[in-house]
Amino acid sequence: MTFSGHDLRVEDNLKVIYIGGEVKYFQIKSMDDMFYRDAHSAIPAGGTESYAEVTNLDPPTGQLYWVYKIETRHNVKIYIKQPAATNRLGTNKAPEGGILVGEGAAPVNGREVDFWIAEDYPPNAQLMNGTNVSITSVLWWIGKRFGVVHLEKEPPKFFTVRIGGIAE
Repeated sequence: MTFSGHDLRVEDNLKVIYIGGEVKYFQIKSMDDMFYRDAHSAIPAGGTESYAEVTNLDPPTGQLYWVYKIETRHNVKIYIKQPAATNRLGTNKAPEGGILVGEGAAPVNGREVDFWIAEDYPPNAQLMNGTNVSITSVLWWIGKRFGVVHLEKEPPKFFTVRIGGIAE
């Protein structure tokens, strides 16, 4: 069954499949909107940042994050890895990682994505500036934050989510 994180409600159950195949079950106890502003240093013309962990998107125990949109008002390419050592997430899978936002991205609509973040599995982002001017970019990670409790056994009904991306 295909679903979106928007379809989830308090008291729904989740089957979370981690990288490597580990499975855990959770029940949603609370949820709210998440808007994280991620400011980056200036990237020189034609420059590329190193991959950096988005540490504020490493949820504490008892929470899961779902990101459904990344917005920027700057002409940069954004590459994502989740976890750090693997190439994941994107429309064009490349050795550098999955590209999520191309040059000239719409600042209002952003780029729709669909990935889950669990404790110790935050995304790593890299920005590439293909222009001939320096750019200081800000990313907006938009999604939902779910307060969850761990269930000891498989519930009768659940939604399945996967930590990681298209390469897993």
